[in-house]
Amino acid sequence: MLCAERWARLAVIALFCAVFLLCAGPASSAAAERVAGRAFVGGSWMVGGQSYFSVTILGHSTVGWCMNRGAAEPLQGWYAFSADRTISGPGGSTDLWLEGSFEPVAYDAQSGMSYTQDIVFMAGTENARWDVTAPAGCTLHVNDRSYPAGTAVSVAPGQRVSLSALDPASLGNAEGVVSLAGSAHADATTVETYRNIVITPPGAWDGVSYAYGLPAGYQRVGVGPITIERPRSATVVLDAAARFSATVRYFVDGEREPCFSERVPAQSTFQPAPAAALAARKPNCTPGLDAWYLDRPCRNLADAFVVSESIDVYGQNLATLSYAPSPASGFQHETIARKDPRPDADLVSLSSTLPSSRIVAWGTQAALARTSTGPLYEHDGDRWRTLRRPDDGWHLAESALDDAIGSVRIEQDLTVYDYWTKSTFDGVLDW
Repeated sequence: MLCAERWARLAVIALFCAVFLLCAGPASSAAAERVAGRAFVGGSWMVGGQSYFSVTILGHSTVGWCMNRGAAEPLQGWYAFSADRTISGPGGSTDLWLEGSFEPVAYDAQSGMSYTQDIVFMAGTENARWDVTAPAGCTLHVNDRSYPAGTAVSVAPGQRVSLSALDPASLGNAEGVVSLAGSAHADATTVETYRNIVITPPGAWDGVSYAYGLPAGYQRVGVGPITIERPRSATVVLDAAARFSATVRYFVDGEREPCFSERVPAQSTFQPAPAAALAARKPNCTPGLDAWYLDRPCRNLADAFVVSESIDVYGQNLATLSYAPSPASGFQHETIARKDPRPDADLVSLSSTLPSSRIVAWGTQAALARTSTGPLYEHDGDRWRTLRRPDDGWHLAESALDDAIGSVRIEQDLTVYDYWTKSTFDGVLDW
């Protein structure tokens, strides 16, 4: 009889444990951590003659407990609890960012292709993505895979991203910049599961042993694991940019507007465009356009530098300023002139009185050189003739009938003329 009663009790205990484990739910793959906290014991109610009361844990879940018949009704208020907690889900933070920079872009002159540096998409959780579309004219590279322009791609945390282009000079906005922008999303939601919950009433008890975490006379019924979801997510727009091309503007002779402009691959070596030289040349200028410079005064030569951004270069046309005698002048190259009216006086050639030709920048207001005004003397076989310059200026007209000038604006090759008078006989000058 005693043996049968013992076996019956054991069967009831085994059945209760099976029900308890079934209600507790499957074990989490994550390691359990024993935690403690406060639980609120609330109102009571009766169902079928059985008394129940509620317990609220962590403000999220309410579980039902029942009292065995004859048990004292628990007080309302805060009780202590402990439980095994497991956490699942991606966890981490919802931070989203890019590491690295696309720039500087590398340009291969042989293939004509440009390549950016690598950037890396980073997130505070593994459950994140960056949704981008390969820009027009570019190939998008994600780790070891390549995607043509217009392809939508989801980039995972830790993946490397770069761009390449076969015709970089045609890409980008007005500054040649190409952007790779897209929405990035992170989900770091975690799920906390509490099992094997033990409720500890406050104050002293009569020392009767606890059953399943409660004083004698109380038991838990219909209680599964308590699950609390903690959602955390973020969405931001991430943008990386690279300069694939640059604009070179060509200015000439101090003009405000460029005579020519072109787009070139960024990081390419500057090579003057032949079309720019044609557009810059002014007519009837010798030697003409000399070179391109980095500064408007045309002092620093633009010589094989790397074009990293849009830039202006400057050039100038050069013209030749020459000096010659007017055909109407009394002093010509064949004239035998002397410093004094004596046969043994030093000879003076016309060439020695004319300044040398010189190169002058187009648009310059050039000062005309001054030479000796004499007088000089020529013996014509009969008598001495006096040679004089009536003024210190020069003439634009070959006939020398215009007014003499001391400076002139250079806009092409130019010859200015010298004029000397010669006396018709001693003491009288032919003006």
